[in-house]
Amino acid sequence: MRRESHLAFSRDEILVGEYDKSSVQSIFEFASKLTGKSLADIVHLPEGIANKRNRGDLGTLLEKYYFEHQPPTNHGPDFPDAGLELKTTGVIRDKDGRYRAKERLVLTMINYEVISREQWDTSYFLGKCRMMLILFYLFAKDVPVFDRRFVLAPLIYKMSVEDQEVIKRDWNTIRQKVLEGKAHELSEGDTFYLGACRKG
Repeated sequence: MRRESHLAFSRDEILVGEYDKSSVQSIFEFASKLTGKSLADIVHLPEGIANKRNRGDLGTLLEKYYFEHQPPTNHGPDFPDAGLELKTTGVIRDKDGRYRAKERLVLTMINYEVISREQWDTSYFLGKCRMMLILFYLFAKDVPVFDRRFVLAPLIYKMSVEDQEVIKRDWNTIRQKVLEGKAHELSEGDTFYLGACRKG
């Protein structure tokens, strides 16, 4: 069992944290400490990062400076020993005070060459997204990413049998269009859960 020590700084106190990279529960509990706080509230960011204002991906900053973790480069889940992918996504607040998603959650990029050679059961998409830890931050355009607060408790999404059947059908629809040389014709209307879209 591998454990990582972590020293984090908050406004009022120094928090010493530790989590087990091979345990979904441990990673989840560690992530839960972010609820109600921003990354800048919890960790001391290098000056160069703080001066970049809005630039940078919050998920990448979170992994590097909060989880002190370098994700693999093989398109597998961010925490391979736990089979857990980390996702951050923005929410906005409605007039009635409820939160809703700011935009779709990007799961992975489509590599046309790779998907054409894959089968669903061994696809890197399934390996990466079978179980995800999702963190929700309050989006505000003029607020630097590291100052955006995580306003909801984190969520563990584990693909159910029912969801997997629909997602498998969607994935095969996307793969078939790629095989037919029609990748340029892909649209979100082709599928139910997954949506082939341009990032950004």
